[in-house]
Amino acid sequence: DTEVTFSQDYLVKVKAFFGSFYDMVHTIMTFLFSDKYTYGCERKGDDSTFAFRPVLTDAKGTKYFVFEFRRFNLDGSSDITESAAPRFAPGAIRVAKTVGDIIALKQPNGLSADEVTKRRRVVGENRIEMQKPSFLRALKREFSTPFYTYQIFMVYSWIPLWYYYMAFTWGLMVLVGALSVSILQYKNERNLYRLTHIAGDVEVVRDGEKVRTPQDQVVPGDIISVVPGISYCDVVLVESTKLLVDESALTGEANPVGKSPLDPLVSDQEYHDKLHKRSTIFAGTTVTEAENSTAIVTKTSSYTARGELIRDIFSYKRNVFKFDAEVPIVVTILFFQACIGWGLAYSWTGDEFAYGWFYGIYVVAACLPPLLPTVFTVSVGVSDERLARRRVNCTNSESILVAGKVTRAFFDKTGTITKQGLDFLSARGKSSWVEDSKALDQAMSLSFATDNIKLGMACCHTLTRSANGKMIGNPVDRFMFENSRATFDDSENEIKITDGTGREVVVLRHFDFDHHTMTQGVIVKDVDTGRLYAFCKGSGEAIGKICVPETLPSNFDRAIRSSAKAGIYQISLAMKSLEDDIDVANIARGKIECDLSFQGVINFKNLIRDNARDVISHLAEGEIVSTMITGDSVLTGICIAKESGILDNKKQVLVGELEEDSVVWKTEDEIPAELPTGEILHSVQLAMSGAAWRHFVETDPKMATSLQPFVRVFGRCTPHDKVSIVQNESKSGHITLMCGDGGNDCGALKAAHVGVALSDAEASIVAPFTSLEKDIVSVVEVIREGRCALANALSSYKFIIMYGQIGTYNQLIAAYFRITFTEWGWVFADGVWTITLSFALPLSRALKKLAASRPTASVLGLHTLSSALSVLVFNFLFVVIAFVALSHQEWYQCRKWTGTDVSNLLVIGDNYETEVLWLVTGWQIVNSAIVWNFGYEFRKAWIFNYTIVALVSGYAALHFYITLVPSELSCFFRVNCVNENAFDGVFGVLPIQNDFNTTVMPEHFRYALVVIMIANTLTTVMWDYLVVNGLRRYFGSKRRTRERELRAKYDGQTMIQKDITKEPIKEEEDLTETEKIPVPSIQNV
Repeated sequence: DTEVTFSQDYLVKVKAFFGSFYDMVHTIMTFLFSDKYTYGCERKGDDSTFAFRPVLTDAKGTKYFVFEFRRFNLDGSSDITESAAPRFAPGAIRVAKTVGDIIALKQPNGLSADEVTKRRRVVGENRIEMQKPSFLRALKREFSTPFYTYQIFMVYSWIPLWYYYMAFTWGLMVLVGALSVSILQYKNERNLYRLTHIAGDVEVVRDGEKVRTPQDQVVPGDIISVVPGISYCDVVLVESTKLLVDESALTGEANPVGKSPLDPLVSDQEYHDKLHKRSTIFAGTTVTEAENSTAIVTKTSSYTARGELIRDIFSYKRNVFKFDAEVPIVVTILFFQACIGWGLAYSWTGDEFAYGWFYGIYVVAACLPPLLPTVFTVSVGVSDERLARRRVNCTNSESILVAGKVTRAFFDKTGTITKQGLDFLSARGKSSWVEDSKALDQAMSLSFATDNIKLGMACCHTLTRSANGKMIGNPVDRFMFENSRATFDDSENEIKITDGTGREVVVLRHFDFDHHTMTQGVIVKDVDTGRLYAFCKGSGEAIGKICVPETLPSNFDRAIRSSAKAGIYQISLAMKSLEDDIDVANIARGKIECDLSFQGVINFKNLIRDNARDVISHLAEGEIVSTMITGDSVLTGICIAKESGILDNKKQVLVGELEEDSVVWKTEDEIPAELPTGEILHSVQLAMSGAAWRHFVETDPKMATSLQPFVRVFGRCTPHDKVSIVQNESKSGHITLMCGDGGNDCGALKAAHVGVALSDAEASIVAPFTSLEKDIVSVVEVIREGRCALANALSSYKFIIMYGQIGTYNQLIAAYFRITFTEWGWVFADGVWTITLSFALPLSRALKKLAASRPTASVLGLHTLSSALSVLVFNFLFVVIAFVALSHQEWYQCRKWTGTDVSNLLVIGDNYETEVLWLVTGWQIVNSAIVWNFGYEFRKAWIFNYTIVALVSGYAALHFYITLVPSELSCFFRVNCVNENAFDGVFGVLPIQNDFNTTVMPEHFRYALVVIMIANTLTTVMWDYLVVNGLRRYFGSKRRTRERELRAKYDGQTMIQKDITKEPIKEEEDLTETEKIPVPSIQNV
């Protein structure tokens, strides 16, 4: 019968909360440590990753666990060498070692059912075990984080104290924040799930019979029939009449690719999917045409090329920004501030324990706003949607923030800086080789091509023909074949080619392009004479090395350099006759590609993209250094780089090439030159061959790192060279971007912090960004949105922090005066204004022009702190001014209300202190959005954020109307209100709770408050715009001016030259000590 006091009731409910809190923690722990579909926990300071995984047991008793989609079996369950102590090892099977072993696997019986079961126990099913995304699961995961546990506790805390409306408002904020993050996470997971999803059946040979089995039941070693559709495992072709695939989803390469069976002639060669790429169909590619095609499965699930790429995506470690390390520091500072605020509020309220505790918790809640976790996620999500509208797909939205900090951009040449296709210019035999060959190279004619040149153009390629008659293969080969005016016939299980002169040959053997030798070859048989010929084509440097020297023109080297300088893409062609009784099937490639007779060159022109120069110029204005990495010659790269603006036409270029184990520097005209040292090096433009780069990396890595910032063109680069160049720049501390059209750019696209693939494959996973329009303008779009996302995130962060600080000091002021806002005052301050404005700030659009600086990623940096703290100081100052103005009014009487219980929240809000505090601090929340909506250098002007403009205009009109005009609307907030207009609130009609029965302020003071609020806005806006950001722009401009002056100072002092027209070039050993080219030391560089 004893009456339950307020304190007792509150403590009972808090105890109940902690009981439910224990259940929640138990659920979280179960979720974190028992879900086999999670992908590893947060990485620590080193490169290691640790995670808890349940150990499972299959039907045969094999113990295993799954980590990052890969199955790990206990010893004895895999083909890994057994160790002394039991351990878990990756379940992998190597079906064969050599090409001959793989071909031998094509047996009529295929695998037995027992063997299939045994292999499946080792590797698991052919699937990427990603749980189907669920929005509810994403929401649960978000609510399971410690921050949301804290927020739920806040909501629990207010319900017992009649603060149902505040609990509802705060709960709404928590829900909105969690929903926003969960929706974006769900979208990302759904996109990734599409990449992992496996569907359909495949025809497999099992126990001597062809059966259809689900794709996920295939195991390594299975013999399958290849039909049109998506491949879900890596297979190697052992039999086929014709097979075409689309590899754009993996490589970004949009052109169809022909595949051919493994060559039995190289049976002793060790099989490798990269070396035998022409016979390998990778998981994730689409088979477009297939006739009589049989393949052996080599890899399944996470071991496939597609599986490895997906694992890379899920294990992606985003570049660590300053805010990653600083946000915990900020939260710690806010926590201590909250503790101090709690103590002050508890002591100032002077009431019973429960109310003091409650009020202190309210201050804590204000210090740590519930929307803080959504700041960066929402900004990234908005930019992701904008990129999608511009036809730029993003598979990893976190890369958008990284794009905002890019300092180095690397571009492939062919198909990236230049247009996708090549224009055929001419073919020229050695018989027409003259001193001035440049004009003939650009003659756009076959007039100077010999019959052997025409035949080589017709047959020296790996083209195949699709069902509709279209030639499929390398674009350069296609253009070459089309311009040879030859015909292609593969109707009789052999390839017959008739060149433009009527000469007919049968293709006996192909040699695919080799990135190491830079050559491609073919053996053909003349139908009329029966003679055998070997043709080989490649770069001028590569062909020159394998030709008989007497067959080369005397000015061969100079001629090919001259053509390269003119931007001509030139292919050299050589051939030789073979003995009629030669064993074509078993002859080694090395014996074919030697002692050849040079025949001539085939010339194409790389036409630069219309917008390439604008893109490079745009990046330069944004202080992003552009570099070209190409497989073409260095001089051709220099020509295109000058046309595109990567190189300055007014400055001379030094070219570094490897000659006899040392790098020699020359001008474009082959004049020996000294490499400048010290500060003069800043005025030099360097170009370098892939061989020279490899030499530096292998012999002097520090020199390679020191020179790389000055190299603008890398030529004759292999795919490995491209990866090495990008990785080395990343290790130097730069944020790198790579743009390429796929194919041999795949490694570099993955190695860069930000990869932009020019591909029309929507599901391409070769890079975080895919330009479906295949346009390099997408590079600028990605960087613009990255900078905008960072700027938006920091603005939203400052707004949320400022809202919390405003809430903190108005709570402490309210505790000191022992007052509080009315229910709808809190709903608008903590709910309507904060939620709408915080989600509208990230809608600011990216500025079209890249600024000559990058947005800060530091929340504790000088710029961020000076902006946030100065606005905070001004805000608090204007609150003081407002209260000082109130205290000097003759009509003002301090803290007048009816009743004595300050815990009665319904009666302590009807007073002038509450009105002034709510009007001024409420406007400061809106004002904070105004201050940080300004675009500055990375976002459009504030007027273009139409949502913010509309919201601020509406809130300003409402706020000033409430301040100036006593009405029913103002009574809604218990401001400027009399009993006649008292609002029917949450708890019914409640009369004004003070001795005056009114809260209407005199008109002159109402106008004074409006002036104070406008002055607050003008002061904070002008300070942040003119002082904080003005100083940032001023010092940035000064720094750039000093750099320009430094470069101008040393222009024209870059090198010492020799006049090649007056003195012949000397070999290195013939040069005197004063003439030798000095190699700069690391200190000088």
